[in-house]
This record gives sequence, structure tokens and C-alpha cells, in this order.
Amino acid sequence: MLEILFLLLPIAAGYGWYMGRRSVRHKQSSDRKKLSRDYFTGLNFLLSNESDKAVDLFISMLDVDDETIDTHLSLGSLFRKRGEVDRSIRIHQNLIARPSLTTEQRDIAMMELGKDYLAAGFYDRAEEIFLNLVKQDDHSEAAETHLIDIYQVTKEWQKAINIIKSLKRKRQQCLKHNCAHFYCELANEEPDESAQIKLLQAAIKQDPFCGRAILTLAQKFLDLGEPSRCKDMLYKLIEADIELVPDALATCRQVFQDSHDATGYCDYLRQALQHGAGASVAITLAQHLIDQGETKAAEKLVLDGLYRHPTMKSFQHLMQMQVQQAEDGQAKESLTMLEKLVEQQIKFRPGYRCGECGFPSHSLYWHCPSCKSWGSIKRIRGLDGE
Repeated sequence: MLEILFLLLPIAAGYGWYMGRRSVRHKQSSDRKKLSRDYFTGLNFLLSNESDKAVDLFISMLDVDDETIDTHLSLGSLFRKRGEVDRSIRIHQNLIARPSLTTEQRDIAMMELGKDYLAAGFYDRAEEIFLNLVKQDDHSEAAETHLIDIYQVTKEWQKAINIIKSLKRKRQQCLKHNCAHFYCELANEEPDESAQIKLLQAAIKQDPFCGRAILTLAQKFLDLGEPSRCKDMLYKLIEADIELVPDALATCRQVFQDSHDATGYCDYLRQALQHGAGASVAITLAQHLIDQGETKAAEKLVLDGLYRHPTMKSFQHLMQMQVQQAEDGQAKESLTMLEKLVEQQIKFRPGYRCGECGFPSHSLYWHCPSCKSWGSIKRIRGLDGE
């Protein structure tokens, strides 16, 4: 009898192991079914626009399986994109509160929470989160990018500059254009003239092709009675950003007029045209030639420009010259009426457009109201523009 019992012991052990495995598999299967059922229930709540119930259910599921963290991060991002930032904040706050998260998972959740606060307009809370993330050695560049975005919204230009200066050199080069505009914004807020000039010079040092800083400095030197430095800036503008020369024409005319330098004024306009300036510069030069009594040269200049790059502006100016030369009668009246119609057409058309998003405007903006790009709005080229 005892021998039979010894023979049955391995069988009993094997049966116990089998039943144990079966029980574990049954529990895992049951958990998976419950998890699957809960997810379907949560999705049902979402589709039924019962977002609050969905959030509560998904948060409670964290207690079931830590592998659902990625799903919750995606869910929080989805709520944020839908504009339901409060629900996204709840999800990410509950994630961060879990002690079982790894450092990497917590940093990701913190980054998402910072984005939530940014989307909700809680800039102070978002700033605090991103500043803490930036202090870590292995932080991503996204935290610094979001900090720069915050400082642009809150107009804390010096803080934005400091963040850019703390970046790696390659990253700094990518943002030098924006940094130059931040210096220009600081100059706008500075009441002291000499401090303004230093900030504008810092902008040019940051980005030698910052047309905004060069154009502003030209006007500053004109106001301060320094024509030589003003002219230096105007010539620098031709090299840096030829598309801004039409916006400098008033300053240009004034500084050369004050210097009694008609020849220099003409040379400047011709040099700008050689570098690709548009119809506005050509028309200004044509008018200057007319004032000097060189009507034929002015007409040829406008006609040559129309052949190369036809624009409504040049066409209108040509008609104005023809009206002045025409004899009184029906033909002159018809030509005058046509010129006025073209003038009205030009007035209704936007003169500027953003090169990034296509935002049209009648005025020059340094910061695009649509896509928030810096220095992307330029004068329109083509038939309706330059």
C-alpha cells in the first residue's frame, strides 16, 4: 500500500502543477476579457459624447495594467486636440501621481501636462513644468521650444533670448532669425534712444540679414540727424533683404533730399533695381527722372519694366504719364477713367502675403497673425504686386 502511495505522488504533483497553470491562464484570460470589455465601454462613452464617464473609466483601468500608460497618453493628447483640455489635464495628473511610473514615463507625462497647461492658457504652470524638464541632462529640445513659445505669447523677449542662447550652437543657428526679431521687440519697448540702437545692433549681430533691424536703424539715424549712418543702413538693406527696400523709400528720399544729393538718390534706386527690387522702386526712380526733366528716360524705364515683369502698378504709372502728355479731349478722358479704375483695383488688392501660410495683408507685419512666423510677410510679387 505504501509503495502505491509513493507511485501516486508524482502524478499528484503533476496534476497540481497542471491545475495551477490552468487557474493562472483562466485568471489572465478573465483579466484580458475584463480589460477588453472596459476599453470597449470607454470607447462607447466617447462615441456617445459622455467624455466624463470615459475619462473616469480609463483612469480606473490604470490599476489593472501599467502597460495601458501609452494608451492613456494618447487619449490625453486626443482630448487636448479636441479642445477638452480639462479632461486631458485630469488624465495626465493621474498618470504623474502613480508611484510605479519610471522616470522616463513620468517625464513624458509631465511634458504632456505642460502642453495641456499651454493649450489652456495657464502659462505660469506650463513654464514651471518646462523649466524643470530643461534642468535635466537628458531633456528633449521640445521643452525649450515650448518655453520660447510661452515667452513669445507673454512678450517676455529677454527670457526667450536667454533660452536660445542656452541651446547648442547648431540649434541657436536655426533660431537666430527669431532671436533677432526678439531684440527688435525689446528695442520697441525701450524708451531710451541709445539703448534702442544697441538692441537693434545686437539683432543685426545675431542675424546680419535681419531687414527689420536694418530698416529701423536707418529711420533712427535719420531722426537723429546722422545721414551718413542712415545711408549705410539703406545700402546694407539692399544686400540683406531687397524686398524691404520699397518700405524704405520714404526714408531714402528724405535722407538724400536733406543732403541735397539727387545723384546719390538716383544711384541708390538704380542699384536697388539691379539687385531685383520691384515695381515700387522703378516707379519712384521714374518719377525722380520726370522731376529732373528726363520724361523720355522715365517712360522707357517703366516700359522696360513692364516687358520684363508686368504689374498693375507699373501699368497705372505708365497711364499717368500718358494722361499728362495727352491733349484734352475724349481720348484723355477715357485714359483718365481707365487709370482711376486700375488705381481702385490696386487699392482693394492686398499688398503683402506671408511666405509660410499665405496670409494676405494690406500692411506689413513682422509677426504673422496666422502662422506666427517671424519676418515671413513680404510684398506680393507678380501682376498684383511688385
